[in-house]
Amino acid sequence: MIDMKCPACGVVGRISKEKVNTRLVCRKCLRVFHLTPSGRAVLGEPPQTAAAPAKAPREGFQLDLSLDVPPWLSRIGRVVFSPRVMAVVGGLVLLVGGYELVSFLRGESLQERTRKVARAAVIGDLGTLLDLTALGTGDDMIKWYTAVRPQCDQLKGVLRTPDPHVEVFVSNQDSSSGTAEVVARINAQEPSTGAVSPGAGAPFGPYSASSSIELPLALTSEGMGGWMLDGTRTLETIPKKP
Repeated sequence: MIDMKCPACGVVGRISKEKVNTRLVCRKCLRVFHLTPSGRAVLGEPPQTAAAPAKAPREGFQLDLSLDVPPWLSRIGRVVFSPRVMAVVGGLVLLVGGYELVSFLRGESLQERTRKVARAAVIGDLGTLLDLTALGTGDDMIKWYTAVRPQCDQLKGVLRTPDPHVEVFVSNQDSSSGTAEVVARINAQEPSTGAVSPGAGAPFGPYSASSSIELPLALTSEGMGGWMLDGTRTLETIPKKP
C-alpha cells in the first residue's frame, strides 16, 4: 500500500501499488487525479486514459479513507457488531422493554399508591386525591377528606420537608375481590430505626395531634387502572361521634 494525499484538498489516504497511473477520485472533493510511478499525486486523468471519453466524476477508484481508524479500534468494532453480540444486546433490550411494559400495565403497587394518597391528603392536594379515587366514591372521599383535614393541617405545619415520610402497613388484602385495607403512618420526618407498628405505643387514628398521624385507608383494584382509593369504605373507618 502507498500512502498519499489528494493534490486538490490534501485529504490523506492509501492505495495499492496496482493503482499507480490509474484514474482516482477523491472521496472528499471529488476531483480526478492520478499517481505517477514516482509517487507524486497529479490532478487530471492518467496518461493512458487521457484520450478516452471522460467518465462520470464519481466513477473510478476512490481513496481508502479508513486509514484514519486505528487497527485496534477496527477489531473492537468487528467484535461489538458481530451477530452474536448483537443478538445478546437485542435480547436484553426486549427483556428490559418487556419488564417496563408489564410494570406499566400492572400500575403502581398497593404501597406506592397508598403513599401517594397519604401525601396528597397531608399537603392538601384535593385534585390528586380525586384522580386516585375509585369511580362513584368521590363524594364520600371528600367527606373523609374534610374530616381528616384538621389533623393533616397540623402535621403539615411541622413538616421538615415538603414531602412527608409515609410508612404503609397492610392490614388486609383480598386478591379475589381486589380490595385492601391499609394504614398509612405519615411522619413529619423520617423516623429512626425501631419504629413500632400501628397502635403499639403510639396514638392510633386520624385524630392524633402529634408529629405523626395514622390514616386507615381502603383501596380497590381497577385492573389496568391499578389501586384506587375507595372513598365510601375509607369514610367508614372514621369513628362516628356519639
